[in-house]
Amino acid sequence: MPPLPAGSPWSGWALPDIKHCEANLSGWIAAPANTWSNLPYLAVGLWIMARSPKRSALSAGGLGPVSVAVGVSSFVFHASYTFAGQVLDYAGMFLLIGWALARGLLRAGLLAEKGALRFWGGLFAASMAALFAFRAAGWGIQTIVLAESLLLAALEIRLMIVKRDAPSYAPLWLCGFLLIIAYACWHLDHTDFACRPDDHRLQFHAVWHVVTAGAFAAAWRFHEGIDARAAQ
Repeated sequence: MPPLPAGSPWSGWALPDIKHCEANLSGWIAAPANTWSNLPYLAVGLWIMARSPKRSALSAGGLGPVSVAVGVSSFVFHASYTFAGQVLDYAGMFLLIGWALARGLLRAGLLAEKGALRFWGGLFAASMAALFAFRAAGWGIQTIVLAESLLLAALEIRLMIVKRDAPSYAPLWLCGFLLIIAYACWHLDHTDFACRPDDHRLQFHAVWHVVTAGAFAAAWRFHEGIDARAAQ
């Protein structure tokens, strides 16, 4: 991994295991485009919290605080370009995926609410432990997120086929479409074709942040519909 520029306040901290396209600067905000583009997560999270009548942890409204956590943790990572920041970044992602998996198991009737909350906490702890184990072994810690995301996709497909508890699946399809676009941007960021390291106004990884924030909003619409139907 390339070191931080001389004079950076983050120099001396352990480096992360990944470098996105944007070149690092020497100030407190190492990668401006990739840092400030996390603000949409905060905006979407606050919007969800304002719009949700029910805010229990595993309700649709629970996605609001999780979105805020994702935004704050990712902001710190891209501002610092440190392993400590990366740990926070992945903690936010583990919170998000764990929330969706726990809620899915609750919707499927496989766990009661207390059991689903314990599952969420246990999965988060196991994921964080795996992160440090993968780091020590030299394995890509992104693999953990990929495995959990595939498990979530399989669970959601099962719910769509068997449970059909959503009044509309249009928001879910929109969420999936936005995630496909976001992942395309994530990979473009790591190609010679699209990478422009010195452009601190627009980066493809920054676009990933903005588009996934939109996917969070679509996911809330989907889950809010489920909660509204269940309340009838």
